[in-house]
Amino acid sequence: MLCRKFSAVALVVVFAIGLMIALQSPMAQAQKKITITYADWQLGQVIWGRILRESFAKFERLNPNIKVQDQPIALAQLGAKLSVAAMGGKGPDVFATTADLPRQFIDNGWVRDLTPFVQKEGGEEFLEDFYPVSLKLVTVDEKTWGIPKNIVAMMLVYNSQMFKDAGLDPGTPPANWEKFLEVSKALTNPPTQWGTVIVMAKAGFDLRFPGILRGHGGSFLTKDWKRSALDTPQAKEAFNYVVDLVRKHKVMPPGPDAVGANEARRLLAPKKVAMIIGTMWTIPEVSGMNPDLHGWEVLEMTPVPIKKGLDLKTHTVLYQKSLFMGPNTEYPEEAWKLIKFITDAEQMQEWFVWQSMLSCRKSVNETFPPILQSKYAGLVAKEIPRGDFLPLIPQTPEILDTFRSALTSAVTGMEAADAALARAHAEINEILAR
Repeated sequence: MLCRKFSAVALVVVFAIGLMIALQSPMAQAQKKITITYADWQLGQVIWGRILRESFAKFERLNPNIKVQDQPIALAQLGAKLSVAAMGGKGPDVFATTADLPRQFIDNGWVRDLTPFVQKEGGEEFLEDFYPVSLKLVTVDEKTWGIPKNIVAMMLVYNSQMFKDAGLDPGTPPANWEKFLEVSKALTNPPTQWGTVIVMAKAGFDLRFPGILRGHGGSFLTKDWKRSALDTPQAKEAFNYVVDLVRKHKVMPPGPDAVGANEARRLLAPKKVAMIIGTMWTIPEVSGMNPDLHGWEVLEMTPVPIKKGLDLKTHTVLYQKSLFMGPNTEYPEEAWKLIKFITDAEQMQEWFVWQSMLSCRKSVNETFPPILQSKYAGLVAKEIPRGDFLPLIPQTPEILDTFRSALTSAVTGMEAADAALARAHAEINEILAR
């Protein structure tokens, strides 16, 4: 009897040990459900959010042991929230950024080096399909820190029907800033309609105002990125031009200093303004906001204007969305799978179909039939060689905030334009001297 009891106990012990070993086996670990987090400002937007979540669902079907938990972060808070999380040893496993943040994040160690993963995929062969300019943004010290996703040049988007109603020829949109002012005046009929609105709130400012500055022959910094260039005549002219659009010519609706990228689209959708700086995403976003507008029919694009008489090789701003891996992720292999999936050619094609976004992959833009047939895509792609990113230095986000503060101060009348610009010039030099 005692022998039987001992045998039963021994059997249970052996079974328990075997179960523990099995649970630690590679196969069991592979079947364990892992949750990785993905942070993106576009998760908070209706159309973008839906497309991203559909991509996650497809990824989860292909990788049943991985669950993707989305983390929407407002664009205006993106840099602050991601940096604070990284410094606190936390943060998402994968996240997206705009073009103004990568160098700051790389310099501070807030992203993980992806070079080992890229090398396993074939190194240069894996990267050769991406535009060189897109890789420039995510490459430092010959290391790959992020994977490019979408790239577009900023354009002037305008309502052709509003042009016709104002007696303007929609086939000849303003090519210079002098004409832009003239057209804006003709399109302004307060209190229900204005010619334009320029984004001055934090969300989207980095993609809009710099085109106006460059279009006057100016820049934020000197060519070596060592000093402020806001004391030049060109910078002063661009600064005063925008201030005068608001205060002197009154061609913008009230409160333009609080208008971000999405607010600008919400003004274009109901025909409260006729022109905004936008790009490929503007058409589906605005059309979705107001189906009665028939945006795909009446909205047109043209290059961002430049000052009359200038011949500029670079004048517009490039937008790029790139994906990065958080430095504190516990699941780097799974995070890399998600990054690779979202940036592959098939997903890039889906992004164009659903949201008219051009890819950082040459093969997609050069061969995908819907892109080749689009009346907008060809115009935007043509402007990419005439565009560039803002200075690729860690201080760029702070420099933009400093300048934007001065601009809104002048626009609201809290500070004289010359004094506000001089203050920004001095403060930016202090930032660069640290």
